[in-house]
Amino acid sequence: MNREHNSRPAATGRVVHVASHYYEVRAAGANGNRSFATGDAVRSLTHVKNDGIYPHKRIGEILVHPGDAGHVHESWSFLGEVYYTVEFAQRMAVVIMRGKEMEKTAAG
Repeated sequence: MNREHNSRPAATGRVVHVASHYYEVRAAGANGNRSFATGDAVRSLTHVKNDGIYPHKRIGEILVHPGDAGHVHESWSFLGEVYYTVEFAQRMAVVIMRGKEMEKTAAG
């Protein structure tokens, strides 16, 4: 069986907040009105932990750290809130984030 190697991770993790970091994010001036387009370069403002959805990682393992750079793949709305699928290539992680949990950066 010959499989072609795919360099992009296929799994998606969800954001789990750490209470101590939530207040740091709010103090940094983050708000829920940020919007991002597909392809935007972003930086995480919070930790993203595996809540059990991400395969081959322990529950509670940190997938993304504050300051990690990634790119937006898509966005959608659910129950009045906008969510983004963001790829963090250096961490080999694709996660779901809200606008207030990240900020735009210069493309790099």
